[in-house]
Formats: sequence, structure tokens, C-alpha cells
Amino acid sequence: MLKRIPFSVLVVLITLAVTLLFSNSVDAAPKPKAPKSKAPSGAINLGELTKAFAGHCPKKTAGDVITCKDALPYINAAIQKYKLKTRGQRAAYIANMAYEGGYLQYNHNLVNRSQGTRSIMPAVSLRTFVNANKSVQKFWPGFPKNVNDNTIVDILIKRRADFEPGAWWTVAGPGCAQVAARLSKSQTSFTAWEKTCINGGPETVAARAAIYKTVYAAIH
Repeated sequence: MLKRIPFSVLVVLITLAVTLLFSNSVDAAPKPKAPKSKAPSGAINLGELTKAFAGHCPKKTAGDVITCKDALPYINAAIQKYKLKTRGQRAAYIANMAYEGGYLQYNHNLVNRSQGTRSIMPAVSLRTFVNANKSVQKFWPGFPKNVNDNTIVDILIKRRADFEPGAWWTVAGPGCAQVAARLSKSQTSFTAWEKTCINGGPETVAARAAIYKTVYAAIH
């Protein structure tokens, strides 16, 4: 005849079984996934930039030349830093950079080396940019005493700030704010911005506007 199990022992066994069952169910529960980090507001992706450049993305980074993939983080950082909030502003920045810099082929004017960065800006405009932005003034210890206008471009390139002047100028250059605020799909809005803010010459407006149209259609 089997001996009866004492009630106290039975309680202990039942408690142990329940504990093990609960423990297994907790261990088997799926762990929550970490939230995905969102891209900064206004950031464009590589597919958009590639489409915007319409087959003109450089194939290799070397010298002044930089690929779309390698340029993208700098472009997005400049868009974020200088608050290019609208699609039109981002398109104007990228289109002007594409036109002036030969789709990321150049960082200097081929004739005048004091003119450059990715938007190929003259030395006087680069000085305006530096004077207006404390974040880059640190590149010149003792600023503004030891700034040589003829070498600003080289310092900005060396410090990997060559994508910044064009982004700042798009929305904050002299006379640019109001026309930049009106940039839209309209070619008229771009022409007004180009003539007021960039003034690259009447003979270049049509070519610039065509690039802007392509870029605007490609990005968000």
C-alpha cells in the first residue's frame, strides 16, 4: 500500500511546479525590439540624391571628386545645421551645388583657387559665411585677426566644412531669406531666388532652373 504524501509536502510541490511554469513562460516571451532611430527631419536618402543627379554621380572619391554616397552625410548634416526646412530650399541648395561644382566633381574654381567649396563660392562670399557663423570661426584661432580671405576655401575643405557655405547661403545669405521662403515647385520661385540670392548671370538661369526641376522632383 502506497504511503500518503503529507499535505505540507504536496503544497510545496505544487508551488514549485507553478513557479517553474511561470518562469518558463517569462523566459519564452519575446524581447521588445529597440526603437529604430529616425532620420533627421529633411534628410534625403541615397536613392533621392542619385535620382536628383540624373546619372551624374561620380563613381569614385578621389581628390576634389566625391561620390554621392560619400557626400550624402555631409549634405544632410548641412541641411540640418542650417535649417533648410522646405523641399524647395533643399532642392535649391542641391541644384546650385550640382551646377556650380559639376555634380561633386570640383571643390575649387579651376581658374581662381580662392573660389570654391562644394557650391564654388567666391572668397568674399565665403568670408561673409565665416563672419556669420561662430561654429566655423573656431577654425581660425584668434578670429578675426588671422583670416586670409584667399585661403578660407582651403581651411573649410580641410576641416570638412565644404558643404556648409552653400547650405547657409541658400536661406541666410544677403537678400536670400525672403525668396528662399517662397521656393516651391514653381520655376518662377526658383528664378526669383537665383537672381536675388545667387546671381550667376542671366545666361545660366535656364540651365540652373532645369537642374532645380529635376532635383525638386527627386527629393521630398
